[in-house]
Amino acid sequence: MISKKIKLLFSIPVIIIIVYTGYLICQYHSIPDNIPIHGYSENTGGSGSKLFLFFPILLNIILLLLIWRIIKRPDKINFSFELKEEDKAKTYAITQMVLVIISIFITVILTVILFSDVVFSDL
Repeated sequence: MISKKIKLLFSIPVIIIIVYTGYLICQYHSIPDNIPIHGYSENTGGSGSKLFLFFPILLNIILLLLIWRIIKRPDKINFSFELKEEDKAKTYAITQMVLVIISIFITVILTVILFSDVVFSDL
């Protein structure tokens, strides 16, 4: 069972993604067609289509869906310790809270990185 607090907190990254995606769509026409793409090894100074700005959003959505699936079924987690029956509810609640915090952190970090690319892409 997922508490209302967990559902409410999990809505924070969802709202962040929706707001950021809306902002990106509104600013899409003002973004140059070719944006700098930073890669690794030999691909450090390339450029690519501005459609690449949507891939991290898709990645974030996939990560949130995976985390939500784990939050819904904490009993499927293979803990490295034995759970006593009287401690299961508390352990599951703590695990769900940690996963929600991780999802908020992932979304905020990805959004800040992407937002800086969109806003400062003309510089």
